[in-house]
Amino acid sequence: MKFVAAGLTDVGRERDHNEDTFLVDDALGLFLVADGMGGHRAGEVASSIARDTIHESMRTAPEGSRIETLAEAVRSANQAVVREGQANRARKGMGTTVVAMAIDGDAMVIAHAGDSRCYRFRAGKLERLTRDHSLIEELAGDDPAVMHALAGYSNVITRALGTAADTSPDVRSEALVAGDMYILCSDGLCGPVDDVAFEQLIAQGGALAEICTRLVLEANERGGPDNITVVLVSIEA
Repeated sequence: MKFVAAGLTDVGRERDHNEDTFLVDDALGLFLVADGMGGHRAGEVASSIARDTIHESMRTAPEGSRIETLAEAVRSANQAVVREGQANRARKGMGTTVVAMAIDGDAMVIAHAGDSRCYRFRAGKLERLTRDHSLIEELAGDDPAVMHALAGYSNVITRALGTAADTSPDVRSEALVAGDMYILCSDGLCGPVDDVAFEQLIAQGGALAEICTRLVLEANERGGPDNITVVLVSIEA
């Protein structure tokens, strides 16, 4: 299955530095978004460690199931972030969310921890493929009343790399279909831009780089409260 990909990151309008990072490796069929957190710029260290560890783990992994290979790469990234936090007092407690996608022949594998998301755009409709590891989603489920009551806790993450020694990602596999587009993003995009607007912006079409720019601009138009990162992967026949 052929594909094309593009990515973009932006500091947003309210932050003074960017703790997000992303990876687009067409040759390896590996794509990633990570959203770091922690003081003294430790968040950008955490997200970079996660990105680089996952990339190297996937690059050097023996042939085999990409489901387990990607899961193990994320677990290795968690351990690397934990070690750095323990070794450097200024970085104690740092962490990062991650959502990663790996092409596996005619299928793809998604692994995620935290509230960075993966969506699929198919036949004009947007579908979320990941569920946030956040207090609001784990307690509220799909109940609007509970979600409203917990609105003040929307930034409380219940799972992220670097916050526990045994953190593991949720992993799933999906068959690839020509014409589909996969969207990986940090919450700086999917937070301010609701699903209806998200779907409409992608449906306008254009080159992937143009769609990335359109999405980032929209998040900034809606206040840009956080760093904004998006990676698009379009599946071709």
